[in-house]
Amino acid sequence: MRKLVVAVLIFMAGWSLGWYSYRHWSAEPLQFARPSVPAVPGSYRPEATVDLRPIGQVQGDSLVRLLQGNDFDAALQRYDSLQRQADEASLAEARDQILSHARRLIAERRYSLAEQLLQQFLVAAYRDVEARLLLAEAYQGQDDLLAAIDQLYEARGYAFRPAMLQRISGRIRSMVAGLAQSLKRNDDENALRVLYQHLIVLEPDHAPWFMELAAAQLALDDREAARRSLLLVSQDPDVGARAQAMLSELNITLAGMQDAASWDAATEVVGIPLHRSGNHFIVDARPDDGVSIRLLIDTGASLTIFTPDVLGQRGIHYQDTGRRGVFNTANGAVEAPIYTLGSLAVGGWYVRNLDIGVLDLGGGSGVDGLLGMNFLNHFQFFIDQNDALLRLSAN
Repeated sequence: MRKLVVAVLIFMAGWSLGWYSYRHWSAEPLQFARPSVPAVPGSYRPEATVDLRPIGQVQGDSLVRLLQGNDFDAALQRYDSLQRQADEASLAEARDQILSHARRLIAERRYSLAEQLLQQFLVAAYRDVEARLLLAEAYQGQDDLLAAIDQLYEARGYAFRPAMLQRISGRIRSMVAGLAQSLKRNDDENALRVLYQHLIVLEPDHAPWFMELAAAQLALDDREAARRSLLLVSQDPDVGARAQAMLSELNITLAGMQDAASWDAATEVVGIPLHRSGNHFIVDARPDDGVSIRLLIDTGASLTIFTPDVLGQRGIHYQDTGRRGVFNTANGAVEAPIYTLGSLAVGGWYVRNLDIGVLDLGGGSGVDGLLGMNFLNHFQFFIDQNDALLRLSAN
């Protein structure tokens, strides 16, 4: 009995000591224990895990996973969300990740995926020069050289550093030369004509394109069109002498033809004075029943644009079409109404029933709007930078 009592006392003493030790030493967590995070009332989710990394890193890693999974819609939704939050640092990081992924796809020759990603990115960041240069590479990888050239011109339109402008122009010249050589090897003169007709619209101040167009037109025996192309650049200091020599040969050929006089009238070229504003040119225009207004020539604008002040103060007659268009501006995409003018004249050359967008171009622009391609496409035109003239002839 005595031994049993002693054993019980020893057990109780040991248990008390163990309990005290547990309470004392457990006051500090063990080194390998995971720190606990207090739960927010009502937000407990057994499947959720807690990520203690900085928020920007979590977003970045998530964006990379979306890109690697080719979930471009979700990736660009995340980018758009960062744009709305105006979080410049996170937005710049996201842009770098998107463009880095596009470069990786191009390096792996996955051109179609790169094209898809870059096209979606440019909806949100249409002025991004680097993205457009990468998209040009993606098109080139797919042998769509015309689309690649278009993207290079788009990129050049948004670039402003001289070195970058020179680099892009060099790529354009090189790509056009390669495409033209390929078409010539295949004796595809019609495709050559289409190429240079496109280029003189994209770069209407580059006289060599007009010379190449004239050569393609002559190869197709379209002498009237060739004569018009040559007349437009006959005063250019770089190609004018060659253009005049070709015109002399054409005139000899045409001298004995009965319709030579009508050809002279059809190929008439006029020079309309331009006002230089930095790298841009402004022309005086006259809407019907209105006074003269100043329009900046913008071959990148599909539609001619007037500012609201012009319509409100100049007594211009117009009709509301009931349609609205979306226009890219320095502040992003803007929706604006579309009206129809009875006519618009530049230097006595008219276009009737011309659609115009009505849009505020921002203070300090110094112009009443933009002269877009829906006017200029009615003519063949050359922007003569040396004499500051818009040279026009009828199509």
